[in-house]
This record gives sequence, structure tokens and C-alpha cells, in this order.
Amino acid sequence: MASVVAAMICILLAASVPPSSSIPAVYSVGDVRGWALPSGNGTETYNHWAKKNRFQVGDVLDFKYASDSVFVVNHDDYKMCSTTTPVSRFTDGDTKFTFDRPGFFYFVSGVPGHCEAGQRMIVRVVAHSALAAAPASPASPPSAGFGSASSPVVSAPASPGYGSSAGGSTPTSFGPSPLAEPSGASSRALAAGFSLVTCLLAGVIAMIAFA
Repeated sequence: MASVVAAMICILLAASVPPSSSIPAVYSVGDVRGWALPSGNGTETYNHWAKKNRFQVGDVLDFKYASDSVFVVNHDDYKMCSTTTPVSRFTDGDTKFTFDRPGFFYFVSGVPGHCEAGQRMIVRVVAHSALAAAPASPASPPSAGFGSASSPVVSAPASPGYGSSAGGSTPTSFGPSPLAEPSGASSRALAAGFSLVTCLLAGVIAMIAFA
């Protein structure tokens, strides 16, 4: 009888917890380094960091920096380290950027010389259902991808909680800042672990009650 009650409690708890893949994760860009000029020959520092993670629609990049900036650019401007026509630019020091679609996103520093020295990053974002099949490293961006030369420029995501941006280019569509969560995909694992622990505790309590 106790086992039946425990099983029913677990089923109810599982139904009340959203799937872990639907929980947005917050990634601190560069981890403890933050968004800063790489030291030495670190021209691929941030791309290596991005390849270690798997980003889904709804996830958040948290850029922390000082005396610097974050520019969202298209593919060609990324390759040339051009910051003359950015899609968006931010200088608030704590920029939280939410992915609102799958595809490629391109980020560079707006400080002269920083992009060429490696302060730039390509991020590939996948839909929830495609996460498991995502390759370890992104392939070449599709011709109709984000900001490509042959496609219209796509505006920055409409829902991130941005701070102020330089040059009066603050995005016009704002949403509430995402709630603070553990960095990276650990937030999704945390929800699943919490559900499991709660279920085990419920089982122990049920067995004691019916003993």
C-alpha cells in the first residue's frame, strides 16, 4: 500500500514539473573571465567556450564586462571585425541576451582592435527538439542565416532584458529580465534532480506513515 501511495505522489510531482529541456539556462560568457580581451594568442577563446555548450531557444547569454561593449553583427561583419553597422550594440556592463530563434548569432567587441585579438564569438542555437542531434561544432552558416549578405538583416531578439546601449541604439522591444539561475545547462539538471529528491522523500514518508 505504501509503495502505491509513493508511486502516485511521484507521478503527480512529475506532472507538475516542466520538462528540463523547456527551462531556460543562463550562460555566463567566458565563465570567470567574462567578456574581455583574451590574453596571449587567444584568438579562438570565446569560440572554444561556445562550442563546449549547447544553446537552445530561450537560453540567455550573460555578458559581464568593464570599459567594453557587446556588438551583435551579421556574418560578414563578424569575419571582417567591422563594427560600423551593428545589428545592436550594448555598453551597460551586464548585458543579458536571450535567444529568440534557432540559428547563428555573431558577437564582437566594439573596442578597436579587440575583435581582431579574439574578442568575438559565434553561437549556434538549436530548437528544443533538435538539441540531442546538434553536432559538436557548427557548420558553415546557411546562406539565408542570420545577417548573411544575401538576406535581410534580422533584428536582435525581442525579449531579453537589456541595459542601456551606446549611441541611442537601445532595442525598442524589451521584456522582463530573466530570473537569476545557475549558469549553463545546470539549471535544467537542477530541476530534474529536485523532482527526483522530492519523489524519494515522499516515498520514505509514505512508507513510514503506513508502517
